[in-house]
Formats: sequence, structure tokens, C-alpha cells
Amino acid sequence: MKNTNKIIIVIVLVLVVIFGIGEFFAGPVSAPISPSATSSNSATTAPASAATQIIQYVAPIPASSTPVHQGSCWTNSISAPFRGDAWRCTVGNAVSDPCFQIPGQQKLLCNVNPLDPASTSTFVLALTKPLPASQPVQGNQPSDNAWLIELQGGTLCSPYTGTLPITQSGDIPSFGCAPGPLGSDLNIFTINNSSSVWTAEVGTIAAAPANSTSGMPIVKSTSTIPITEVWQ
Repeated sequence: MKNTNKIIIVIVLVLVVIFGIGEFFAGPVSAPISPSATSSNSATTAPASAATQIIQYVAPIPASSTPVHQGSCWTNSISAPFRGDAWRCTVGNAVSDPCFQIPGQQKLLCNVNPLDPASTSTFVLALTKPLPASQPVQGNQPSDNAWLIELQGGTLCSPYTGTLPITQSGDIPSFGCAPGPLGSDLNIFTINNSSSVWTAEVGTIAAAPANSTSGMPIVKSTSTIPITEVWQ
């Protein structure tokens, strides 16, 4: 009898162990995976760029501390050719373009940085002779026209007004960029303003490689960067 009881107890314990282990393994394997939980933990969304701000610039009354230089202007601005109040001017042998007429005054504001009114490069131009007659503009203003561009990241770019750098590939930049977070030798080749966020196709220009037969510079490190602001 005692042996029979022992056998029954052993059988019960074996069954408990078997079913217990089965439940242990069956639980996690059959548990469903929540799609919503998976997507919220693994997916990331890049922040959208804000719409490009298009600013119609008007030269402000300069601060009394702004330096004043004497000079003259001989033609309309090349940087801002669609504005009748923008000029190409000289102080000594230095050329400034654009210089904007200050409303209500006989003076101009040159080397403007709209993001930094206190910029040390900005100066008031006191004319040594009257402005020439404004020349009529040929053609309509392009929709992507700008005399100053701020790229996302803070780099400022302005139109080339002299000899354009021509590359081996035939790409010719229209804007050169001042030193900034994106580098001092950055150039804008094309502007896309087909949406509310304008973008610039930019790249750096390097000297021709040693084995080049043309000796012309090459384009490298191209990318597309959103444009934060444009001044027209």
C-alpha cells in the first residue's frame, strides 16, 4: 500500500512538472507583439524645415555709430539688378555691391548684413557726386532672385559679381558663401523654390588634380541644403 501511494505521488509530481514547464514555454511564444508599440519605439521622424522667409529689404536709418565713408556709384547693382535703389559703388579702390539708398536721405548703406545691424563691415556712403541715371532692367525678375541668402545653419551667400569660377564639369556657381558653420569655400550652383521651403544645391570647389589636362577646378562635396531666408 505504501509503495502504491509513493507511486501515485511521484506520478502527480511528474505531471505537475510537465504541465508547469509547458505553460512556462507556451506563454511568451504565443504572446502577440503590439505593432503600435514597436513603431513608437523604433521609428523616428526628422523635423520638417520651416518655410523659407522672403524679405523685401529696406535700408534702415543707420545708428550714429555706423562709420561714414566718402565715395561714388557708377552703375546699378549687379547683386540686386532688379532694384532701382541698389548701386555698385567705390570707396577708393574698394568696390561695394549692393549699396542701398537710405529712404529720405542722400546717403547709401553698403556691405549690409541684415542679421547683424551692428556688423563692423557695414558703412554709410556719403556721395561725392550725384548718382547716375538708373538703367532700365532687362527682363522680368526671376522668382528665385535674391541678393543675399541664409542657408540652414547660418551661412550667408551672395551673388558673384565678377568673374565666375567655371569647373571641369561645366557647373558654374551663382553664389559664393562667407565663412560660416558650413565652410568658407561653399558655393550655390542652383536654387529650387518650387515649394515653401527653398533649397540650394551647394558644393565646394577644389583645385584641378595633378593629372588634369584642363587645369580647371573641380566640384566636390555636393549636397542639398534648405534655405532659411532670402533677401530681395
